[in-house]
Amino acid sequence: MLKITEPMQCIARLVIKRQKLLSSLYHSSVPSCKENKDIISTDKENIQIIKKETDTGLMRPKFEASQDIQSPPPPEEDQPNPRDRKNKIDMRFIPKKYTKTPQAIQFTKKSALIFDSLESKPKTLQTFKTACNIYLDKEGLYRRGHVEFIYAARDKLKEYNLNYDLNAYKALMNVFPKERLKPRSKIEAEFRRYPKQQDCAIEVLDTMGKNGVIPDVQFYNLILSVFGEYSHVTRKLQRTMYWLPKFKHANPWPIPKLLPDNKIELAKLALKRMAFDINNELTVWKTTETEENPNEDTFIVSAQSAKQRELIKKLSPDKAVFVDGGYNVYLRNVMQTYFVLRADPEPEPEVKVDEEEDLFNWTTIFEEEKPSSIVLKKSVHEQEDGVILGMCITGSSTRDSLVSWIRYLQDSNPNLEHIPVVFTLKTVGQGTDVVKYDQQNQKQSSAS
Repeated sequence: MLKITEPMQCIARLVIKRQKLLSSLYHSSVPSCKENKDIISTDKENIQIIKKETDTGLMRPKFEASQDIQSPPPPEEDQPNPRDRKNKIDMRFIPKKYTKTPQAIQFTKKSALIFDSLESKPKTLQTFKTACNIYLDKEGLYRRGHVEFIYAARDKLKEYNLNYDLNAYKALMNVFPKERLKPRSKIEAEFRRYPKQQDCAIEVLDTMGKNGVIPDVQFYNLILSVFGEYSHVTRKLQRTMYWLPKFKHANPWPIPKLLPDNKIELAKLALKRMAFDINNELTVWKTTETEENPNEDTFIVSAQSAKQRELIKKLSPDKAVFVDGGYNVYLRNVMQTYFVLRADPEPEPEVKVDEEEDLFNWTTIFEEEKPSSIVLKKSVHEQEDGVILGMCITGSSTRDSLVSWIRYLQDSNPNLEHIPVVFTLKTVGQGTDVVKYDQQNQKQSSAS
C-alpha cells in the first residue's frame, strides 16, 4: 500500500494511467509538513489519490512505499527518433511509413485483383482508366481502401508504360473523395487533417517529379477540390509547378523520355553524352560486314575526334597504350558498358625559377601573378590521369570485339600499328593481355 503524508487544499481524484507518470511522481521531492495520512488503493492500471482540504495551502504530495511494494524503476530516457533532422531549418516534409493493418492488407489484395482481371487487355491508358472506374463503381460512395488502391495503381504505371503520362496521374488523383479531406481552417491545415491521405498524395507528386511530369491547371484544380488551398499537398504542388518547368530544359545533353530499342542507337546516345568534343565523330562497324570470318557477330560504335588522332601521331612506339574497361553508364534505367583507349600522361614541363629571390617584393592575393614561362594549353583529352585517345561500346563487351576495334582504328591512325596495346579489362576470368600489330594489321605476338 502507498501512504500520503502531505496536506491538500481541495478534494479531487487524480487518475494516473501511465507508469512513466507514476515513476516521476514517486521520485519527486517535496518539503516535509504536518502528517495527514490517507490510504490509497493501488491497481496496475489506475491509481486513485484522495486529496483533502486543509488550511495550509496546496502542496505537492509525497509518496512513501511500504515494505511490501517494490519501488518502480526510474524513467527510461527517450530514444532518438531516426526521423529527426540534424538541420532544424530544413522544413521539407517526409511522408510517414504506416504499418499495414489487416484491413489495409485486405484492401491491397482487392486492388490487385482489379488489375489482374484486366490482364488480358492491352496495357494502355484506356485500360488503366478502366481499372480506376471499376474501383469507383464498387466504392463510389464511401471510397473505402482508396489509399491502398492508389498505391497499387502507382506501382502499375511502369508496367503500363505510363510513367510520363499526365492523364494517368489525373486518374489517380480522381480516386480521392472530393470535399471530404479539406481542412476547415488554417489551424486544422497545419495539424495535417487526414495525414495518411496527404502522405499518399505527396508520394504521387514525388513520382511525378522524378519522372519530369509537369502538372497543368486542370491537375491543380483537381488537387484543390480534394485537399483545399492550405493543405500540405497543395503547397507541395505549388513548389513543383514553380521549380519543375525551370529545370526541365536545364540539361545541355537531354535524354529522350522513350529510349530507342535499337542497341546501336543507344550506344550512339551514350557516347554523345560522354565525348563532348565538338569535332567528335561516331563510327559504326559490324563484324559480319567488315570481316570475312569474324570471331563473333557483334557491332562496334567508336567515338574519336581529329584532336585525338593528332595525339596518337605524337605517341612514341616505345610506350604502350591501354584499353581500360568496362565502365558502366546509365541512360535513365538502361545500362551501357563502354571502354576507353588511353595513354600515360605526359610529364609536366620544367619551369625555370630565378635563383636570386627578392625578399622584399612579395606577391599578395590582390596582385596578378606574372608568368615565368610559356606553356601550351592542354586539350580536353589530356587529363591528369591519362590521355584519352578514343572510346567505344561493343555489342558483346568481349576481348575479341575490342581487338577488332583496335584493328579498325588502325585505318585512320597508322601510327597505332607500331604501338603495343595492353588490355586491362575488368571482366571476370580475363587477365591482362599485350597485343602488338605490324603494318599488315596482323598480330605478331600475344602474351598473357
